[in-house]
Amino acid sequence: MIYDFSFDRDAHLLTVRWHRIFTAADVLSYGNDYMRGFIAADFRSGYRLLMDMGSVGAQPQETLEPFMDHMRRIPKASRIAVCATVPLLRSQVMRLMTQPYLRMFDQIGEARRWVLA
Repeated sequence: MIYDFSFDRDAHLLTVRWHRIFTAADVLSYGNDYMRGFIAADFRSGYRLLMDMGSVGAQPQETLEPFMDHMRRIPKASRIAVCATVPLLRSQVMRLMTQPYLRMFDQIGEARRWVLA
């Protein structure tokens, strides 16, 4: 499994976990699965997003543009917490995700507490 999603309707929280490096084809599946789940969970703009990237490294260059395309299509979150420990991955996230309501964390527990506050 490359990734998984968890939709908590009560908290209006989408938790995304990445388990390994993506290929460009994986990003397309990810984007489709993300939106299918989002619609099925009846989520709306203003949701909270928790991204757990703690077990993966930097993504290959050929996946960055497809990730950007995916991000242009998704509804806007109100808060984004990203847990990532690899410096190059953190740099990629900060370059691609420029939202002022995004924060980076080293520990998933800290990220979860902040995104739900």
